[in-house]
Amino acid sequence: MPGSQRAPGTTRVFVVSPVRIYREGLTQVLATRSDLTIVGSADSVEDALPTVRRREVDVVLYDLRCPSGLVGIRRLAGSPEVSVIALGVEESPDWVIACAEAGIAGYVTDSTSLDGLVARMADAVHGDFDCPPNIAAGLLRRLAVIGPASRTPTVQSRLTTRELEVATLLQQGLSNKQIARRLTIQLPTVKNHVHSILRKLDAPTRREAAEVLRTGGGGRELGDPRPSSNGHPRL
Repeated sequence: MPGSQRAPGTTRVFVVSPVRIYREGLTQVLATRSDLTIVGSADSVEDALPTVRRREVDVVLYDLRCPSGLVGIRRLAGSPEVSVIALGVEESPDWVIACAEAGIAGYVTDSTSLDGLVARMADAVHGDFDCPPNIAAGLLRRLAVIGPASRTPTVQSRLTTRELEVATLLQQGLSNKQIARRLTIQLPTVKNHVHSILRKLDAPTRREAAEVLRTGGGGRELGDPRPSSNGHPRL
C-alpha cells in the first residue's frame, strides 16, 4: 500500500469496507489515478481512526455495510479536515438525510461510476455537496425541523462513543452476546455499557431505551438507516 505522503496536487484517500474483495478492488482501481493517493484501507472504523486522526487523510470512503453504521460516520467525521463519502447509499431523501446528519460530505449509490465517485471526492474537498433537487429539498425541510431542537442537549450527547455503538446494536434488537461478538468485546463489558445506557436514559428496559433513542424527544435513531415497515429508514 502506498505511503501517506501526499503527491503534489493529489487527494489522499482511505477506504473502509468490511468486504475484503470490494475494499482491495476499489483501492487498486483508485491507485491507478494520478490525482489520488491511496494512504490505506481497513475493514473497520477502529482500524482506520489512527491514520485519520493523524491528519494523513483528505477523504475517507466509508462502506455503509460496516457494522458501525452511522456511528462509524460520526467518528470519522469528527476528525478535522477529513471528508467522509458514504458508499452504497440509497438515493432517497430519508437515507441521504440520515447520512448527512451523521456527518457525510458526499455520497454515491451502488450505480455510481468510478468517474462519478472521483467527482464526489473532488466536490467534498472543495466544500460542495452534489445531490438531486428532491434530496436538496428534503435536506432543507429537515433543517427546518431540527433547527430549534439543536439548541438543547440531545439524548445521544449523554452517551460515550462506545455506549453509542452498543446503543446502535441494542436498537437493532441484538442480544448482549451478539453485541459482544459484533464489537469484539467481553460480555461483562457489554452488560456494563447496557446498564449505563439504561441509567443515563432513565429507561427501565432495553425496549424503552431503544424507543428513547429512536425518538430523542423528536430526534433521530442512532443506528444504520435500516428500513422500517414502510420501507424508509427510521430517523
